[in-house]
Amino acid sequence: MKIVRKSGRAKKLVAVVTPVARFPLSADEEISMLHLRKHLGTFDRYIIGLPDLPKEFSDFTLKLFPAKFFSDRYGYNHLMLTEAFYRAFSEYEYVLIYQLDCLVFAGNLEEWCRKNWDYVGAPWLKNPQQPIEGFRAVGNGGLSLRRVSSALKVLASKTLVDDPQTLGQRPGERSKVIYDALKTTPLFNRIFSRAKAWLHSHGYHNSVHWRIKQTMEYKSHEDFFWALDAPKVMKDFRIPPPHEALAFSIEMAPSYCVAENSGKLPFGCHAWAKYDREFWEPFLLPTQPNPK
Repeated sequence: MKIVRKSGRAKKLVAVVTPVARFPLSADEEISMLHLRKHLGTFDRYIIGLPDLPKEFSDFTLKLFPAKFFSDRYGYNHLMLTEAFYRAFSEYEYVLIYQLDCLVFAGNLEEWCRKNWDYVGAPWLKNPQQPIEGFRAVGNGGLSLRRVSSALKVLASKTLVDDPQTLGQRPGERSKVIYDALKTTPLFNRIFSRAKAWLHSHGYHNSVHWRIKQTMEYKSHEDFFWALDAPKVMKDFRIPPPHEALAFSIEMAPSYCVAENSGKLPFGCHAWAKYDREFWEPFLLPTQPNPK
């Protein structure tokens, strides 16, 4: 494992983190685990979500977190938005989240770490039924590479998530379109909009803590926060453009996405058995038959 040196302190480059809800694994999870061991077996690998590990998983290290984070998928989403999770891996520059509905096809994880992104996952399509419409944003969290220090910086930030200058400010500090619209609205609505903007400018319903709370209350996915909100909070938060992220991971419409990736397989994929399993079948590693 290569070591990176930053601010005078040596850090390991990357840890592979796999959430596991229960044993034994399903047949498809066994395939995902086989790919993980085959291609990323030389990296530090951790399992989270269980109180202990069976002996056949002694090649992993167990990292313990409170059981409440693994009672359902919403608890896990919450964990991915806590400082405690990223602090637990603060000896590493990066963590690779590898859920057991993923596949990995190559061992060039260090190469992806050297690209210096803060977050990368599979691009989301604007319309999965019509993938030719292109991509909405990067990226899915099921197979995702995250810079630990940047995640901690975002979660501790006091920066406002949304810019309050887009509503209720003086004409010179906001869009003319919004200002003209406000002039034509009833007085009460104009007062309300300006009051809301003032509250937003002081962090009310506009902080990182509030946005995470809303993510949990509305049972949204944690990767939406990292893909869409983190860059608002940390202006130099680096996420690759969709066509570069395609070389890292693919989720929906794999035929279209591989074609867009110059016909090449990505580093890995997410939800392979859910979205066009038939496409991925030729690339699956052979599993050992069960002993009789």
